[in-house]
Amino acid sequence: MSVQITEFKPSNELQPFVEFFWEGKFNINGTNTLSQLVVPNGFVELVIHPSNSHCYLPNKNGWSSSPDYTIIGLYTKPYEVQFPKHVNVFGIRFKPEGIYNLFGIPASVFSERYEDMELVLGKEFQEYCSKLKESSDITEKLNITTKYLSKKLEENHRDLTYLNRAAEMIRKSGGFEKVETLPDKVYISLRQLEREFKQKVGITPKRYMRISRLNEVHRRLEEEQELELTNIAFACGYADQAHFIRDFKNIMGVNPTLFVKNRHQFIVNNHPANPLKE
Repeated sequence: MSVQITEFKPSNELQPFVEFFWEGKFNINGTNTLSQLVVPNGFVELVIHPSNSHCYLPNKNGWSSSPDYTIIGLYTKPYEVQFPKHVNVFGIRFKPEGIYNLFGIPASVFSERYEDMELVLGKEFQEYCSKLKESSDITEKLNITTKYLSKKLEENHRDLTYLNRAAEMIRKSGGFEKVETLPDKVYISLRQLEREFKQKVGITPKRYMRISRLNEVHRRLEEEQELELTNIAFACGYADQAHFIRDFKNIMGVNPTLFVKNRHQFIVNNHPANPLKE
């Protein structure tokens, strides 16, 4: 196994804004450079490197070592990441609309790109990361992180909005929720909802629904690998096989059959297959 990821459940207070915390081990054998394609999952990742072993991410000039504290925005296509040696990380998976509640920064700022979070958040964030890097115990890391995020939430005083509720409905439905039904459920017009999605999340609610539906596809492939793709397509609400293949290829860049054949080349971490650890 080249990649190992363990997820941890956030506190009740943070659950509306954070999907989970996680620890990742990549290129575990570390013999050759490991190149992987990260599947779009509809979330924003903060990846913290506790040591000098970093991954490499693409930029306009080729490749560069990831920052110590990398915020990876919401991607709508797979992006490549390389691990030249064994890399350990600690991560926070943010719900994209939740970034604004915690930091007052819309996730749209980071759409389809990554940034050095230290430059974005400044001194207080640096102090949090210093404490985190000093700890080798995962329970302590989780406690430090919970304390930091809870403080940011208290400072920003941003309550849940119709955007939070709409995005959560889309995710919980596995992408089955029809965009046209959302306005009546969150008491806002479709035009306002679409505008808020673009401003805060960076994409339209319909695009977000498609990514969420593919998350459900990936979850079923992980849990029930013997299932036929046709059965998965129908179970996930696609009208026919052609619609499924078109949507899959539009986001993933390859058709479902080719993806399954080359599954080892992708990092799929959309929904935890097992219950989150407390």
